[in-house]
Amino acid sequence: MKILLAEDYEHTRKTTVYGLKRLIKNAEIFEAENGLAAVNAIKSHLDIEVVLMDISMPVMNGIDAAKQIKELKSDLKIIMLTSFSEEKLVFSSFQSGANAYCLKTIKAQELVNVINSVLNGAIWIDPSIAQYILQIFRSDDLNSAVKEKNANNFDLTARERDILKHISLGKSNKEIAEELFLSIHTVKNHLKSILQKLSVQDRTQAAIMAIKENLV
Repeated sequence: MKILLAEDYEHTRKTTVYGLKRLIKNAEIFEAENGLAAVNAIKSHLDIEVVLMDISMPVMNGIDAAKQIKELKSDLKIIMLTSFSEEKLVFSSFQSGANAYCLKTIKAQELVNVINSVLNGAIWIDPSIAQYILQIFRSDDLNSAVKEKNANNFDLTARERDILKHISLGKSNKEIAEELFLSIHTVKNHLKSILQKLSVQDRTQAAIMAIKENLV
C-alpha cells in the first residue's frame, strides 16, 4: 500500500507515519509538509493509493490540495485528518473530493480500518460529526416537507432515500444490507438507481448531493 501523509507539524507527521508502518506491513509512506507539496508528490508518484490530508496548512490548505489531486487522479482516495469539526469544513472537504473525514483523536488501528474501508468504496465520517449530520437530517417538520419535495424532484423512492441516508453517513453496502435487512445485491441495485437519478458517478458524490440538496 502506498500512502501520502500531508501534515505541516513534523512531530505529528512522524508519529502518524510510525503508527501506520507498525500496523500496515510493507506500507510505503510518503510525506508532505503542506498542500502544494502533496500535489507535487502525487505528480511524482501517481501510484499512491491514499492521501491522509490535514486541512490547515501553510502555502496551500488541504481542501484546495484535495481538489487539485482529484484532477490529477480522480480515483485516488483522500482522507481528511484534521483537528477541525466545523460543518462548513466537513461539507467543503467532501465537495473537494474527500472520501473520509477523520479527527486527529482517532486511534491508529481505527485509522487503518478507515483506510481499508475507503479503499473498498465506502465513505467515512467521524462518529461525532456523523451524529451531528444525522440530527440535521432529523430536523423539524418543515424541513421534512422540503426533503420530501426535493426527493420527489429526483424521483427517489422511499427505500432509495433510506439507503441514501445510510450512504451519507459513510456506511458500506454490507452495513446497509445488515441494518435494513436486505441482500447486498438489492442494495447494489438501489445504489445504481440512486446514482443514475442524481446524475453522479459514485457514492461519495451521491452523499454530497444528498447533503447539499437536503434529500435525506
